[in-house]
Order: sequence, then structure tokens, then C-alpha cells
Amino acid sequence: MNDEFMIDISNQTELASGTLYLMNIAKSSIDNMSYKFIDECVLLLEEMGSSAFGTVIIMFDGYGDIPAELYELKEVRNWVLGLFEKYPYFLYFINFSLDSHITLLSCIGDIEIVYQGDLTLSPVEYQHLGIDPFALEQKRWFISLPVEIYVKLERGLIQYGNHVKDFLGSSETIKMINTITKIIT
Repeated sequence: MNDEFMIDISNQTELASGTLYLMNIAKSSIDNMSYKFIDECVLLLEEMGSSAFGTVIIMFDGYGDIPAELYELKEVRNWVLGLFEKYPYFLYFINFSLDSHITLLSCIGDIEIVYQGDLTLSPVEYQHLGIDPFALEQKRWFISLPVEIYVKLERGLIQYGNHVKDFLGSSETIKMINTITKIIT
């Protein structure tokens, strides 16, 4: 599948009390370092103003048969870094319920995983074996974020919060970044 879409899944989940969009990024956009679809989505989200805070979960299509984590793939890391270069406030839109924020931050930082057990398989491999990957022991992780990237995100979030008059939303996003990352100088 190589489709890009942003659909409202509010009625399909109990994770959000309001609007929740699923944003699917195609592998072709990653491969081509294209932000055309993201540009369209961000424009729509910006038009929503502060009501767009925490309304998006993001998925990357085309990686389900690869056992590597997204943050291990150079092309995904480069694309996500480019995303934050373009939109340093992008995390403002991300809902914290389904780990999209962790996926994005792990792609622009260094991640350390603490895990013992069998080798991680791809979702397709787990499905063929009849194993529910959510039933497996969870990995513990630590994300280190370079101070230059952190400062860029923080400034972008503060400016965007001022722009949409949502100081609380931008503050919550900065607090989340501070909670799950270690800033390295």
C-alpha cells in the first residue's frame, strides 16, 4: 500500500475525547523526501487553530514487513528530521495516546533500548506465527535529544502556541518532550 491519507477516526477509538485523525505517510514520500502531503495536512491543521492540539496519530506505510524499528532506518530518520526543520511545532498536533510522539522523537534523537528476549520480528512475521506483539514484554527506552534540536522544537512550539493563542497546548507539548527525552549538550 502506498496511499497517503488523513482520516477522522474519532468514532473508532476511545483513546481521545475529541477529534482524532490518523495520518498515514507513504513510503514513497519518505524515499523521495517529499513533504507535499504533510504540507496539505499541516495547512488544514493550522486552519483549525488551537482545536488541532493533540488530534493526530501518525503511521508510516510500507514498513510492516521490516523487522527494524523506524528509528533504525536512515531514510525515515532523515525524513522526520526534515519534517521538524519545516515544522518545528509539528508535535503540537500529535496525540500522546498511541506513541506517535515517541516514534517521531526517536527518529531525531538517539535511542537506547533496554530489552532482553528474542529478536524483534516484523508485524507480518508475528501475524504469521499467531503472536500478538502487544502481549510481548515491552522494551524500555531512553531518548537523547541534541540541545540544538530541542531548542528549535521548543522555540517553534512557543511561537506556534502564541500564534494560535494556546499557551497551555504548547507548554504541555514541551513538558512531554522534557519528560521522555534527555537533552544532551
